[in-house]
Amino acid sequence: MKFKRRGAETGSSFQEAINRTNEAYERAGRAFITRKAIPGKYLIERGEARQGLSLPNVDSLTGSGQTRMSSAELSRLVKEHKVTDWRKFIPESKAEPDYGGVVAPTGRAIFYDAKTTRRDLLDFDNLHAHQIGFLERAARFGAIAGFLVEFSKFGEVYFLPIQVVVRWRDESARKSFPHRFFRDHLTAAKPGKGFVIHDYLASIEAQEQQYGSDLTGIGHISFDAYAARTTRKPAAR
Repeated sequence: MKFKRRGAETGSSFQEAINRTNEAYERAGRAFITRKAIPGKYLIERGEARQGLSLPNVDSLTGSGQTRMSSAELSRLVKEHKVTDWRKFIPESKAEPDYGGVVAPTGRAIFYDAKTTRRDLLDFDNLHAHQIGFLERAARFGAIAGFLVEFSKFGEVYFLPIQVVVRWRDESARKSFPHRFFRDHLTAAKPGKGFVIHDYLASIEAQEQQYGSDLTGIGHISFDAYAARTTRKPAAR
């Protein structure tokens, strides 16, 4: 299942790969990084009892002597007996990105949000302002901060530092990052050992060796070559 957003998608398979990679990092002693839960609340109507969903007597439905019910049968019962105004979950606006933790051996903080796109670009609109603000503040205090981006069309994953995002926002008229920019200036995450599916920590280390731990070295990158969107050729008739 994939949930579409403007200009990109958040793929559940990509998030699962990140989760497995982070678990492998922890087992190997490389980092402790977790996925944050979405804050929110359930709405309960005035006068509604704070209790779970009630189902009819199971014995009367399954027959005497039958002590087990299949998951399909239980799902059917839930749908049949669920009240029409079942309590609603309202997600609250979140400032923090999806993932956060610390990297060994220094204990340096790391924060990032995961993005997936099936196109050959990443729309700037998909990088939410509140997340950019949080990541920018975290980077000022020395944290590793940015976006972990998957280009599913090319089977590539990159860590996009927030310093690059902020400079692009301030200097470029283009409102999307082309895939070519990632290939030209960033390091793709390669498969790691064991259950490390995308070794993005190695990519971050390589990028910081190239541009410095504070990413000041990105100042020499010119965005002029990426100013205009790639124009599509008209289909042949």
